[in-house]
This record gives sequence, C-alpha cells and structure tokens, in this order.
Amino acid sequence: MSESTAAPQKPGLARQLAPWVFATLILGYMFWKVDFRKVWEIISGAHGSWIIGAYLTYCIVYYLTDVLSFYRSYNWFNTPISLGETARLRFASYAVQAVNGALTEVMCVLYMLRAKGVPALQATSSAGFIYFNETLTLVALLTWCAFMLPEANRIPQIWPFFQGLIVVAWLLLPVWLWFWRGSGKDRWPKLRDAGALVAFKKATLANYGEVFLYRFGNNLVSLAANVVMLRAIGIDAPLPLLFAVVPLMVNVAYWPVSVGGFGGPQLVAMFLLKGSASEPQIVAYSLIWSALFFLTRTLTGIPFLRPVFRAAFDKPTKII
Repeated sequence: MSESTAAPQKPGLARQLAPWVFATLILGYMFWKVDFRKVWEIISGAHGSWIIGAYLTYCIVYYLTDVLSFYRSYNWFNTPISLGETARLRFASYAVQAVNGALTEVMCVLYMLRAKGVPALQATSSAGFIYFNETLTLVALLTWCAFMLPEANRIPQIWPFFQGLIVVAWLLLPVWLWFWRGSGKDRWPKLRDAGALVAFKKATLANYGEVFLYRFGNNLVSLAANVVMLRAIGIDAPLPLLFAVVPLMVNVAYWPVSVGGFGGPQLVAMFLLKGSASEPQIVAYSLIWSALFFLTRTLTGIPFLRPVFRAAFDKPTKII
C-alpha cells in the first residue's frame, strides 16, 4: 500500500491503556499522600469567579490560535481547506483528546486523508510543524525560568544541566533552519523528500514566525490565566518559576501519562511547586485545572464529532 492510500494506524491496545494506568497510579499516589478533606476545603474556599473567568479566557484564545495554526498549515503544506472546516475538525478532536489522547492526531490525519485526499504522512507533517513551533515556545518560556529564577528557588543538583539543555536547544535552532532553508537538506535527499517532513521542506521563515506567534501568544495567556487561578486559591509562587510550571503542566496533559488532563499535571505541579505552596493547595490547584480542561474540551468537541465523522466516511476517498 502506497503512502498515498495508506491510512494512519490505530494505536495498539497497550498504547491506549498506558495513559489510564499511569494517570490512575499518579492520582492514587496523590490521594494517598495528601488528605483529600484539606484539598476539598481549599477548592470550596477558592474564588470561583476568578478561576472560571481566567480559564474561559484562556480557552477562547487557545481555540482561536489552535484553529488558526492548523488552518494556515494545512493550506500552506497540504490542500485548501476553509477556516470553518478546520474549526470543526479541531473542535471534534478535543472531545477525543479528553478521553483518549493517543487517537487524537490519528483522527485528524484520517479526516484529512478521507475527506481531503491528503496522504497520511503529509497531513502528519503539518501537525509536526505546529508542534515543533509549540516546542520552541516551551523552550522560550523555560529560558526565562532557567536564568531568571532566584537562586533560593532553584534545584542545585540539576540546574546547571537544565541551563545547558536550554543553551543547546537554542544553538540547534539555526542549524535546523539552515538544514531546511539552506543547502543542508540536499545532502540527504531521502530525508528531504520524506512525506512526514514535507511541511519543513516547504516552510518559509514567515511560516515559522506566524505559527510561533500563535502558539507563543496562547502560552502567554495560559500563563496569565494560571497566575490568576493560583492566586484564587492562595498560592503566590515566583513568576519565573511559573514560566516553567504552567507550560510543562499544560503540555504533560497531552502525554501518555494523562487521561482527560488528569495524572501528569498533578505530578508536574507537585514536583515544581513544592516549597511554594502546601501539598493540599498544589493538588487542589492541579485538580481544578484538570477538571476545567476535561469539561471544556469535552463540551466543545461533542457537537462536532458526528459532522466530522460523516464528512470523512460518507463519501469515497480521493487522493490528491
């Protein structure tokens, strides 16, 4: 079966179950370690209007920047697609993401193959381009934490290594851009012509800059929203520390240690905020964030699942 006709492979059962196992173990450990009654008291006493207002503001910005990122990338690298169709696809993926993250990108790639005729690897390359820029925004935020966090809040055993990784990441960026925008890619034609990397082959510096601004703007709003949420439950952590805590906590919600936003975020928050708040406060904050993540993604996505499914499977596939 050629790349043009091959459908993305459904993740194996072990990969689908692994997030549930890890999330269950993490949450079990948290509730073994922390008195849930204290956690509930903190949640009950939080400023609910601050939390909901801040999170919904973040949601609006996230939805807008995420849809724009995929809309522009699909049009640049794959095939013409309307903003409305991209929004329906992304919104539907949020509901899947809230239950089984391993299936989320498979769903989007399968839709692009079935409904738009885009080869699976090429659709995957557009997502890869977006997540590459997302990683750059994470490195930018971590840079502030690595070099601006007061000495008293650092972890001495790992900090030089952490700073070194940040420096290496920034040094590799111009090498990456030279490879794809310069003559480097012509030295490895198989890599240059790989379907999964077609977006990087086509991307201009302006493409990088635009998607980076979408993702970076979203992460700054996420940071501001989480500062408000933290203050709403009485946590006043150093701002440079939050430049690491918030993006790492948000990103780990998509990793295979989390389900519906639960699991990974609790572990990251507990590790990084330790010393800046009590354990019940940290668990309360992370559970509020995870609950809002799950509810907003699910409620936003469910109305779009059926239209997206019908658009992908009610007509034959035409490969472009």
